[in-house]
Amino acid sequence: MKRIFATLIGTILATGLVLASPSDEPEDLAERYLNATDEAAIAATWKDWHPKAVHTVTIKFGLGQPDETFSYPVADWETLPDWHQDPTVVDAKQGYRETRRNAPTIASETTEGGTRVTATTRVEYIWGGTTGTLNQTDEFLIVSQAGRMTIRALDTTLDYR
Repeated sequence: MKRIFATLIGTILATGLVLASPSDEPEDLAERYLNATDEAAIAATWKDWHPKAVHTVTIKFGLGQPDETFSYPVADWETLPDWHQDPTVVDAKQGYRETRRNAPTIASETTEGGTRVTATTRVEYIWGGTTGTLNQTDEFLIVSQAGRMTIRALDTTLDYR
């Protein structure tokens, strides 16, 4: 009986320590994802994502062209086709290169549904001999899950207008 009681007390204390331990702030999760520059670094952020997280990407081209939007569950990321290798994307990006990328400006707001962290990045590029500016906005919804912060949703807007 003493063993059961001691085990119960130990479990309660361990649970309390886990819940009381400091966790990342919402901005930390967003910055960690934004600083990931290759697949290995992105894979290292998996622990930051909610199991049901969704990433939505919107591309605003302007010049009368319709916006393009697509979404995918983050859990499916590793099994999705590599869109960088899609012949249509490869052809469309022919002659595109970034010439400068500013560090993102990050702001956060706590709402009823979680914390919204917005990162705005200005990117200068050359595309087909023409220079331009892309405004990239990444809006993260950070929620608490089992006592730690996770990314529940990410909406990325690439605005070429």
